[in-house]
Order: sequence, then structure tokens, then C-alpha cells
Amino acid sequence: QSTGNMNRLPGWENNSYGYHGDDGNSFCSSGSGKKYGPTFTTGDVIGCCVNMIDNSVFYTKNGMNLGTAFQKVPQNLYPTVGLQSPGEIADANFGDRPFMFDIEGYMLEWRTKLKDQIETHIPFRPQESELDLTLKKLVFSYLIHHGYCEAAESFAKTTNLYFFEDIPSIQNRQKVQKLI
Repeated sequence: QSTGNMNRLPGWENNSYGYHGDDGNSFCSSGSGKKYGPTFTTGDVIGCCVNMIDNSVFYTKNGMNLGTAFQKVPQNLYPTVGLQSPGEIADANFGDRPFMFDIEGYMLEWRTKLKDQIETHIPFRPQESELDLTLKKLVFSYLIHHGYCEAAESFAKTTNLYFFEDIPSIQNRQKVQKLI
């Protein structure tokens, strides 16, 4: 809920942010702005993107990103448009039709950035444990011992175990075992 003065433009009141068309300045809780972007007027399409991942805000003019206007913004923002002259009209688009700015490309860029950060800090493929390797060798030796040569060969290929004995040698050993 706003506690701001509705007769003042966005950015002039505490905890408000704005990009003004008359001078192109950005305003944050102050009546004095900072140089930010170009001026805008009737016919220009101004967009505002609040990035909830890095808590920043940037504006767009006619689909072009103007760069970061504000950083470390709070999470509980709500949209505001300030009009000064009688008869002014603003048309808001909250996503019910395509944006002029490539928001999908921007989101893909951020997804990729986050995925890369995660993969840098968390090993994507965990090292095989000693227990896993021991269990694989146990299964492999069982298959060989009981004469399941083709199964043992396939198991070795699938699990990247070194298959150190050829099949005829295993089969000959099986024949000798049966004779004993």
C-alpha cells in the first residue's frame, strides 16, 4: 500500500523510483535526479524491468535496454506511472501482449548465467565412490564365474570396467570347472 503523495512524480517520494521523460533523469526517493537515458515523448514506448534476482531496475525505450537505473531495490515494488499534463494517456502492458523489448532473450541470458554459476560451484558429475566401484567389480566377477560371458562383456562396456580376459578363455575355464 502506498503512503506517497499522489501529486508528485515517481521517484520523488521515499521508496519510489522513476525515469522521467522531460529530462531523461532517473529519480530515487529524491526530487533531484541523476543523468540516466534519453528524453521521451508521445509515441515512445517505455518499459520497466525489475530483476528480482539481482534486485535491479532498468528501463527500455522503444525496445532498447537503457542500462541499469537502480540497484538494491526492495522486493515489494508496485508499478506507477506519473502524468503531468491534462489529457495525457498511458497504455500499460503487463504481458497480455508481446513486449517491444526482447524479454524472452533477457530471461534466457539470466537462466544461462545462473546455470553457469551453479555448475561452477557444484560438481555436475559426482566422483564414483569406492563402494560403487567395488559393487561393479563384484557383479562383473559373478557373471564371469558363472559363465555369463556375453553379459559380463556388456556389463563391462556399460560400466566402463576393464574387461581383461577374452571370452574363449573364460569358456575354457568353465569347461575345466565342470570336469572337476
